[in-house]
Amino acid sequence: MPVSAVTTAATNRINWPRVLGCGALAGVVWIVLGTLLTALLARDFIALPGNRLGAPTPGFIVFNIVLDLLTGMGIVWLYAAIRPGYGAGPKTAAVAAFAVWFIVSLEDGIWCSFGLFPARTVIPLIFGTLPALIVAALAGARFYKEQGAA
Repeated sequence: MPVSAVTTAATNRINWPRVLGCGALAGVVWIVLGTLLTALLARDFIALPGNRLGAPTPGFIVFNIVLDLLTGMGIVWLYAAIRPGYGAGPKTAAVAAFAVWFIVSLEDGIWCSFGLFPARTVIPLIFGTLPALIVAALAGARFYKEQGAA
């Protein structure tokens, strides 16, 4: 079967309303867990020499909430896309979360390489986000069903 036929078949089965709804749920879980993680590690950022971070503005908070909701939707979208090959369930949700975590963590590492943040502040945050993203993915995947599924 040509690749385009496989891609089209998999895309046609994705339940886009569920991706958005379940992704929003995953995003809310990610917001809660990410906020807790940030609160636990905030003292490391506040204690940085020459810290110019300041208190977050309302615009910054709204922007981050939107990004976190989109992250949840992205994880559920990836879950829906790989589900035909990996099967439905928590293992596939964890794989989707790991993939998103891996890519985002590479980007986070760039901040260290620029010298903007020391590795001692970023590395705990990077490793703390993996379990949080997995829990968020599990929440979203729990309620995701393909179109036509009961």
